[in-house]
Amino acid sequence: MTTAKPDIYSPDLYIAGPPHELFTELRRTRPVFWQDMPGEPGYWAVLKHADVEYVSQHPELFSAESGGVVLEDMEESRLAALRGTLLAMDPPRHRAYRKPLVKSFTAKVVGGMEGRIREICREIFARLPEDGAVEFVHDVTSSLPTQVIGELMGLPPEDWSHLHRLAERTTSQQDPEVGGTEGDGYGPGAAAREMVGYAIGFAAKRRAEEPREDLTSLILESEFGGKMMTDADFGSFFMQLVTAGNDTTKTMLAAGLHALLTHPDQLAAVRADPSLVPGAVEEVLRWANPLHYFRRTATQDVELRGVRIKAGDKV
Repeated sequence: MTTAKPDIYSPDLYIAGPPHELFTELRRTRPVFWQDMPGEPGYWAVLKHADVEYVSQHPELFSAESGGVVLEDMEESRLAALRGTLLAMDPPRHRAYRKPLVKSFTAKVVGGMEGRIREICREIFARLPEDGAVEFVHDVTSSLPTQVIGELMGLPPEDWSHLHRLAERTTSQQDPEVGGTEGDGYGPGAAAREMVGYAIGFAAKRRAEEPREDLTSLILESEFGGKMMTDADFGSFFMQLVTAGNDTTKTMLAAGLHALLTHPDQLAAVRADPSLVPGAVEEVLRWANPLHYFRRTATQDVELRGVRIKAGDKV
């Protein structure tokens, strides 16, 4: 192990795969680890499971709302927009916005969609070439979440592919091949703004129609935080549902397949006994987690593992 201070912020560290040995050592010696960042304040990396749970369960000390959930500081206009999403809400606002939707995402409700989800999967596989290479991320996993959200929300099927492209651009801004650039009209936030605009128009159209048995009608007819959701609120909420569902599900499915291919004994076990699939899903979520971190911002001076974290520090 080198004595030089590791740079866990640099993407180069992860090219060959997760540096498990380094993180094991840091958890043993410096479980609350200060990491510098180029061009702006650094952050405290909280590396032990119990401490991550503590930070997550004490929003009064570690806020998602005050500084957002990404490591890089955002300009105030983008941060204000982010605060309209569940991802960057603190209680009690988070609970008030989440509560009306809980019944729509129970195991029973989602299980009732199994037949249609299987049908969507078969349609995706039917479009693949019968021989030759398949780009599994973009050809298979990436379009599935948008189509399922489309079913849940009653979106016109002819709009699904466009919304999928917008979701890809929104969550892949660090990749100019996917996220686009200023030169082609897709600078930071452009795809998200276009999706919000689509959703505002969709909400206005649906308000003029009879309610349906779908998530859109539920959202438009429910109170969130003591008030009805405006079309603008719906736009922000919609953008979060589409992009968050797209990115996490796409990544989990692709990383899960990679994990099984690199552990062929586990793949063989699941193929031989389908009853192992539920446990395999949970293990893929743990082992190939689609989200590697969330930022919080300390609301006051606080101590964690003997380390003094100052109010305003990124955590």
